[in-house]
Amino acid sequence: MPNNVNARFSFFKSVYPWVIVLCGMLFYCYNYFLRVSPSVMQSELTHAFHINAYEFGTLAAFYYYAYTPMQVPAGMIYDKFGVRLVLCAACLLASLGLSVFILADNFALAGCGRFMIGLGTAFSYIGTLKLASLWLPPNRFATVAGMATALGMTSGALAQTYLIKMIHLIGYQQALHTALISGLVLSVLIILLVRNKPQDLSPSSELNNPMDMKQLLQAFKLIFSNPQMWLIGIIGCLLYLPSSVFLDLWGIPYLKAVYHLTPSEAVAISSYTFYGWIISGPIIGAFSDKIGKRRLPLIIIGFFAALLLCIVFYAPGLHLSQLYFIFFSIGFCCGAHPLCFVLGKESNPIQISGTAIAVTNMLIMAGGAIFQPIVGKLLDLHSAANPLGANGLPIYNSSDYTFALSLIPLGVVLGIFLSLFLKETYGAIQVKESEEKLFRSPAPSPAKLRTETIN
Repeated sequence: MPNNVNARFSFFKSVYPWVIVLCGMLFYCYNYFLRVSPSVMQSELTHAFHINAYEFGTLAAFYYYAYTPMQVPAGMIYDKFGVRLVLCAACLLASLGLSVFILADNFALAGCGRFMIGLGTAFSYIGTLKLASLWLPPNRFATVAGMATALGMTSGALAQTYLIKMIHLIGYQQALHTALISGLVLSVLIILLVRNKPQDLSPSSELNNPMDMKQLLQAFKLIFSNPQMWLIGIIGCLLYLPSSVFLDLWGIPYLKAVYHLTPSEAVAISSYTFYGWIISGPIIGAFSDKIGKRRLPLIIIGFFAALLLCIVFYAPGLHLSQLYFIFFSIGFCCGAHPLCFVLGKESNPIQISGTAIAVTNMLIMAGGAIFQPIVGKLLDLHSAANPLGANGLPIYNSSDYTFALSLIPLGVVLGIFLSLFLKETYGAIQVKESEEKLFRSPAPSPAKLRTETIN
């Protein structure tokens, strides 16, 4: 009997850390659901708030206005207050933002809801990685990062499929009520299951000793004064446009307008991009590790992504089966994008790798905040001569969408060109000895060592 009890306890002890990390992953999935939801509600939202394409793009981008700048502070807040309460509060804030968005009867209030959603969900991915660093062995960290990304992408694809069906049946407000309840349930699960750190984690552990303010300022100075980091951030932003602008918002309206697809067909094709992305991420990452190069895969695979995007936008008369294949291939090629995070990490001292990754993510995610409204503005400009619909709102045709969304392949091409100027890291940290010394913990004095030995 005692052996059975010990076996059960041992099993629980080995599984429980994964349960905790899974709570963070579920919050990241919730984030993806909320991020992409406006893409299937364009018609409903433009009619509900009587807005044009620019205002619709701005409404969706309110999420990024909060999400993007919070990437760096989020890690500091976790270090200060612990993961459990912060993660729960962030999930509640995102749910509260969703409730505001559901109840909104005007553009300003809906924008406020989207902003609150972005503010809360900004803690999702970083919280998941923080939990992984605390509760799992170091050799599981990359696995969790990949799993979280894959689950997030899957959630985005399923969200579009679910919403397009439910909106048709009960309207967008009622369809989002289920997501609101899910967010509240997830908040309860987090507070019940998540703990800040294992009991056997040493108080002197490096995980419990975040950088002091002086080191943090040194880290920011080093990162933002490094031209390589700005180049990585801009390239990552441009190569992520197929997701942050097309998948997250304008892809489904484009497919419906240009290829005259039903909402269900448009969502199905868009989902294939997610699936390609999910499959390719680990494959391209492993290939990059194998050859010890980051820049080369980024350039070659990015070239094919640009080529496929040009086929979608400028090759008329594609059949449905061809669209499925091309959109899956676009997603597969865009799976090289995470190499930008690796480049950001390998271009800075290992002691500030977390801050470097957060800054890289902030620069990359800025694309949604900047370009979602710009695409809407280009749509309005190109459709200015079009007749208005019966409700007084603009009607956008295929040429309007092609003109506005040409910004995406152009951005990817520019990202590939800029990649030629990247410094290759060859799979290792590439920093000066003087830079690394700034963040090394001072060696203990001989007297302190003798004291610790006696104790």
